[in-house]
Amino acid sequence: MLPSSCLNEYHLQFRKLLVERGTRFLIVGGQARALHEGSNTKDLDVWVDISDDNRSALDECVITWVEHNPMRSLQDFSPPLPWRAGVQIKFPDADVLFLGADGEPAEIGPDDCIDLFTSIGEANFEEFYPPLSGDGSTY
Repeated sequence: MLPSSCLNEYHLQFRKLLVERGTRFLIVGGQARALHEGSNTKDLDVWVDISDDNRSALDECVITWVEHNPMRSLQDFSPPLPWRAGVQIKFPDADVLFLGADGEPAEIGPDDCIDLFTSIGEANFEEFYPPLSGDGSTY
């Protein structure tokens, strides 16, 4: 798991929501590289599982995220969401305020964004996040 110190509070709130909803995801890109190489990056790249088994958790997570603060995206996130390979969603898509853990407004801009990826080239999500056993449990 990625140490919390690599993520800003906005990222931490989103990661917490993913985990609470049981959404299967992988942190990729700069934040993953920062863990191994110590490089600096500001955004959070998340590869989400769009399989039928994960879609309802993913829908719930994204809809909850946008409903909590509609300024996070100008896109329409009415269920069911049309997940397919090649989709990228960015939160926020403009400078916005969000409520920090202390309840105070904090600014987050596109450079500190969260990018959701539904696919990465020809890679298969299951190859990188396989079930531990035949009972459907995962890492």
